[in-house]
Amino acid sequence: MKKIVGLGLILAVSFGLSGCGDSGTPDKSSSNSSTKTEESSSISSSAAESSTQESKAEVSGDFVPTAADATFDGTMLKGNAYSVRITDHKVIQPGETGNEYGEAPVIAFWFDTLVSPDFDGSTKISPNTAWISNFKAVQDNDPNMVNELNVASLPDNNHLDSQSAEIKPGGTVASSVAYELTDTETPVTLIAESFSKEFGRADFPVK
Repeated sequence: MKKIVGLGLILAVSFGLSGCGDSGTPDKSSSNSSTKTEESSSISSSAAESSTQESKAEVSGDFVPTAADATFDGTMLKGNAYSVRITDHKVIQPGETGNEYGEAPVIAFWFDTLVSPDFDGSTKISPNTAWISNFKAVQDNDPNMVNELNVASLPDNNHLDSQSAEIKPGGTVASSVAYELTDTETPVTLIAESFSKEFGRADFPVK
């Protein structure tokens, strides 16, 4: 039950930041897309994260000078206020630990969020908002439309509390996220983007 609540918190937090986006930026067609877009503006404008819970972030090499310089190399999304580092991923079948109540396989990602020591604390940064604001997962198995995957329940009970925790400047918090697969053949493409700007993408096998 807590895992379901955790998923609700992910969505609630992501919607709650809709007012923090840059002004004057065009909205996407749906209200959900608009919220996620505005979110990612504020977050990727400040993208930054690290590993192991509540440790000090490594300043050198973990961040970029400005939001416009943000990059994603398949392992780390580097931003100027926070960065996100993927530490592990795997496919979890229905009934297995991390997907006990799901009816379809999921792909789960474990990640650290590192907040720059120089971040002014003007916006709350949590692992949930950092991830949901900047990433989407796609399986390219539909000839007519983009098949963006739905977020599944939290795959790791160790992150029930840390997933929505506010990260201090210079701190690092670990969390995880999962997406429901629509087939077990097509790789999942993880795309890091903000508004119409893409920072990078990477493919993850599901076999």
